[in-house]
Amino acid sequence: MSDIRHYSRLVEDKGEVYAVRVMRVYERIVRAALPRKTYEVDHIADSFHLVFPTPLEAVRTAVGIASELQRHNAVHSDLQVKAGFGIDSGQATRQGSHFVGSAPTIAARLAGRASPGQILVGEAASALLRAANLGAMRDLGVWQPSGGQAIHVYEARAADIQADGSREVERFLRALLFEDIVGSTAMSAKVGARRWAELVEEHHAIVRDELRRHGGMEIDTAGDGFYAAFDVPSRAIDCALAFRNRLKAIGIDVRSGVHAGECEIVAGKIGGLTVTIGARVGAKAGAGQVLVSQTVRDLLVGTAYVFADRGPAALKGVPGDWTLYEVASQEGRD
Repeated sequence: MSDIRHYSRLVEDKGEVYAVRVMRVYERIVRAALPRKTYEVDHIADSFHLVFPTPLEAVRTAVGIASELQRHNAVHSDLQVKAGFGIDSGQATRQGSHFVGSAPTIAARLAGRASPGQILVGEAASALLRAANLGAMRDLGVWQPSGGQAIHVYEARAADIQADGSREVERFLRALLFEDIVGSTAMSAKVGARRWAELVEEHHAIVRDELRRHGGMEIDTAGDGFYAAFDVPSRAIDCALAFRNRLKAIGIDVRSGVHAGECEIVAGKIGGLTVTIGARVGAKAGAGQVLVSQTVRDLLVGTAYVFADRGPAALKGVPGDWTLYEVASQEGRD
């Protein structure tokens, strides 16, 4: 799948005449790059749906298209054509002139996420490409699109460098949850190495179970703690309360922090200042506490949550003081 980035905004900002000129260049470059065995399934508005005999041919073609678009943009500053690419492999069902199934769906989601010139590859296609002479693809980690299944994403071509020397960065809103076991060192010494290993395994299983139940995506696990992302802060809070209560029942005390804001992909994982703030909020929590930033509290005004003001706090490495709130209750919620 290939997709012109922000095409609707382009039409609104530059007008339909400009958008038609962009489309003509885009269509010419895409079709000139296609090998004879390519099947053009569909071309709707700014998107191409193409089927290849192998993922290697798909990647090579996408690289050719992206490189040609980059050359065009370097010469034509007045007519920029910026497209992203998504590739995946797998079984698909042909319905008339269309292919449907998980592979086309994943490829479309990846194309919609890719920055200009970037080629994103799904896990199934990446597995088939490992023996190909492509060089190492960059592992971008797991991404969970809103309302969709988690996708392990790889990068076959980096995004184009912009005029200022930077690359376009994808930014998006997420609620982030940080959790870890309180007093883990003392507890491991008390119960012994074998029992501690069993408790850590139980802890991980319970947290992951609640992440699945509440739609959270595990971003990282370090020692006895988790870092996860959610579409909305209410799900992050519900998840934290659920695993806190289950872990308390087996003798494990945990602390959690929730913050929400704009994020970006850094070294294959969700990063940015929002992540730093979320980690610092979590570090301020005590045993059994679920702390949230004022951002989260403000987003949930008018809901069933009750928050207790815990006053201003200095967060290491973050400018200013931040007012933190403890989730006191979940009135009227399950």
